[in-house]
Amino acid sequence: MSEKGKNGKPVLVVGAGPVGLTMACELARHGVPVRVIDKAPERTQFSKALGIHSRTVEILESMGVVEKFLAEGRNAYGTNVYYNGKRIVHIVFDELVCPFPFVLMVPQSETERLLEDHLSSFGVKVERGVELVALEQKEGEVNVTLRGASGSEETSTPWLSACDGSHSTIRHILDLSFDGAPYEELFGSADVKVECDLPDDEVHVLFNESGLMAMFPFGDSRWRLVFDVDADSVDEKNPQLEEFRKNIESRGPSGMKISDPRWLAWFRIHRRSVNEYRHGRIFLSGDAAHIHSPVGGQGMNTGIQDAYNLAWKLALVHAGAADETLLDSYHSERHPVGQAVLHGTDLATKVATIRNPIAQQVRNKLIGYLTSLEVIQARIMRQGSMLAVNYRESPIVGEHRDGLSQVKLFGAGGSESPDLTAWFDFGKGPSAGDRAPDATLLTPDGNDTVRLFEAVRGTRHSLLLFDGKPTEGGYKNFEELAKSIRDQYGQFINVHVIVAGSEKPKGLDWDGPVWLDPDLAAHQVYGAGSECLYLLRPDTYVGFRSQPADLGVLQGFLSRIFVR
Repeated sequence: MSEKGKNGKPVLVVGAGPVGLTMACELARHGVPVRVIDKAPERTQFSKALGIHSRTVEILESMGVVEKFLAEGRNAYGTNVYYNGKRIVHIVFDELVCPFPFVLMVPQSETERLLEDHLSSFGVKVERGVELVALEQKEGEVNVTLRGASGSEETSTPWLSACDGSHSTIRHILDLSFDGAPYEELFGSADVKVECDLPDDEVHVLFNESGLMAMFPFGDSRWRLVFDVDADSVDEKNPQLEEFRKNIESRGPSGMKISDPRWLAWFRIHRRSVNEYRHGRIFLSGDAAHIHSPVGGQGMNTGIQDAYNLAWKLALVHAGAADETLLDSYHSERHPVGQAVLHGTDLATKVATIRNPIAQQVRNKLIGYLTSLEVIQARIMRQGSMLAVNYRESPIVGEHRDGLSQVKLFGAGGSESPDLTAWFDFGKGPSAGDRAPDATLLTPDGNDTVRLFEAVRGTRHSLLLFDGKPTEGGYKNFEELAKSIRDQYGQFINVHVIVAGSEKPKGLDWDGPVWLDPDLAAHQVYGAGSECLYLLRPDTYVGFRSQPADLGVLQGFLSRIFVR
């Protein structure tokens, strides 16, 4: 598709960092014409944001670019915390239930290069050295003034995506409050070669009397080092290797040496956010909407997930398949996530930068004890990997199942009814608004395996029909339901039948995708002990689920999303 697209004026994305590039790539993948500008003359040459968490790697897979990222990056499989050289915490990520149980370390310079290359595959080129200097919202469009090397340009766009960073011009023009405060501490960040004995496939956080230091490996003996420092002891405007060496080598393991700096910087951090992510036809994402402590490395990941959430909704509205009110859910879903990240990283930063020796001892003992508990470790991993992000309170998700009073409670001989067991199993499945879990299935001939995420990959919603304990009447219901949805929403929803068995049932008259689940792994993870359905959104979150699989209640939900 050309840059100007085939269906009217393009959506304008301002900012070509990781967030803006993700937004542009996703809009283009969904068939929306898009234009991208950035006032910088070239993309960053520095490593900057480094860690890509499990959920974001899943997003890169859905975008069709993950293999290139995996080839460029380095996997970190765990995190260690030390105090005075003694390890007090060791968390490994191999128990994360996801396709990518690690943090993928990729310098931001490479992230931008890979995303820009991907964007170019859609025929879209970033316009660099072009700055938005004025805007005015009118009915059905946003008029903007752009300024570049060749002069000024007056143009308009149906939607404006503000991905222009923490000093967002668009946020300033809209005169939006960016509520929050700065931290008192000064931090140093270095991209250097490191000689040390620490394993280079894990993250390391070191505490001692001098302060804290975090170490992030990204291959070829290069590490990102971040540490706190007394602001009065350094020249913030003139970072020098010797100052960094003094602070770093005093905090690292014995014998640690650094050299070959590619990037040295002193920086201060803030915790701030806007109150609304949507302003008419303008949407704020990433650092333009929220900034916070880099503890946990969640800033770039949160911004990429902002873009991923918004793009499919804009695509439906652009196609005329959904009303503009669908776009209100962008703020409803992403603002609480941004606030949770802000508050979580704020607490972690305050804990990490404690200076009082007694408080440090209490912190270390408490951290060591809590992280020894499996339930706490599991929660830390899910939160840190961002797999736990959910939209359960969203206005555009829902679920339906019979009340307990409608369920047959007892079977033969007074034993628990299978219907009751299936009812409770469904309650353990992913709720509406949760990230959909992946699972391994078989092709209809039983010869090849396929991951569920691979089967549903694309730009459409995916309706999963689980047959649970199959019956002839159940298959007839599936046929009616599947064919009705395909007839009404075939352009926007793919229907998949998932069979609890090792072969396609002869009683199932359906020519669409059928997947086999002989060991019931998918049925179990989705709580599908009986016939039920799950509607997965294009961002692989559960939009709706129902037990039993009922066409009427599904159509009622779809009428809230789609325009007939």
